[in-house]
Amino acid sequence: MSIAIANGDELETYCAGSGRYGQDFPVNPDMLFQAGSVSKPMFALTLLRYVDKGLIDLDADISGIVPEFVKKGPVTFPALLSHTAGYNLHGFPGYPAKHEPLSLEDVLNGKGVTPKLRRIRPYGKQHMYSGGGYTLAELAFTRITGTTLREAFRKEVVEPLGLKRTGFFQPLDEELVGGAAFGGRLAEKEDPAHGYHYYPEHAAAGLWTTPTELVKIGRALSKSYREGGLLRKETARRMLTPFMDSYGLGIQSFRGDIGYHDGWNEGFLTTWLFSLREDLCVAVMFNRSTDELDWKQSYIAIELFQTAEEDLAEKPSKRSLKALCGKYEHPDDAEICVDEVFMQDGKLYAKFLGDDGEFTGQLYPIGKKTFGRKGGFAKIVFGKDCLTFNGITCKKL
Repeated sequence: MSIAIANGDELETYCAGSGRYGQDFPVNPDMLFQAGSVSKPMFALTLLRYVDKGLIDLDADISGIVPEFVKKGPVTFPALLSHTAGYNLHGFPGYPAKHEPLSLEDVLNGKGVTPKLRRIRPYGKQHMYSGGGYTLAELAFTRITGTTLREAFRKEVVEPLGLKRTGFFQPLDEELVGGAAFGGRLAEKEDPAHGYHYYPEHAAAGLWTTPTELVKIGRALSKSYREGGLLRKETARRMLTPFMDSYGLGIQSFRGDIGYHDGWNEGFLTTWLFSLREDLCVAVMFNRSTDELDWKQSYIAIELFQTAEEDLAEKPSKRSLKALCGKYEHPDDAEICVDEVFMQDGKLYAKFLGDDGEFTGQLYPIGKKTFGRKGGFAKIVFGKDCLTFNGITCKKL
């Protein structure tokens, strides 16, 4: 396990366990991990840097750039980055580290271990997660720019942010192997000297990094969203505004003020989230991938993030908390609503009603009369004898 928490100018790290199964190989903050699908927002960020420079028209039809994979247009980068272009290939299993190199065209033509790319849903009508769509976007990007994603990312993200241990290293450079974690038991199963998989699908799954450098990128995106920086403010806001099913351009946006993505490569898990309101980012990386650990890692990251959020917020008095308590009206068209707010053991709770029944969650302050829900991404804003939840204002009864 490797964790980093950036809170303002403070950076905390925590490491535990071995970077390689069965070996005395203590994890340290500089140890490289595969980031899985957190590669996707890094590709989107790189592409948007080109957009800001006027080198790529974000909304142009790119079907003519990749005609062999688009039988019927149009296709745009926003559709591919928001997973709404209708393509198959949810994810990629990777290849043994010493596998012969594969091109993006090889992958998309089904010459590896995954099927050929094809559109299986109507274009722009629904969200369907597609690593294949990202690989198509990467191919179009490389053809437009005449450069590889590895090189473009280095110039547009790594160098401006002063990163040292992050890149689309596929395959991983031999001089970096000594400081890299191995994934799960891949060294035992496949290659003792290279215990990780090779991912030719760089934009979808090819990033190597550390939690410390992930939080630097998260802070840069947060600053861009708030005031501009690595990206123009307008560009960052478009990236982080949900297009469909909470997904923007390469990244999810929760609660209206949190950027989020997680990742799963064979033997590796990553959870990465950052605030859009303040300078706060958390990254958690494991070198083991199981369903149980996936959920546990997400909960760890969310708990660390919310604890930091609460520490930064002004502490409300018990009197002000009690004034918020009571029953609230139920809107007829809401899938989920707040039924009641109450105090218990000096803490504020809300009872939620939804299509799946009712549940209770602890609330914590994140701003003036604004509260989040512990363990989830709900946000409740209290007004005079009312509250607003999911954009709906409900009167206190």
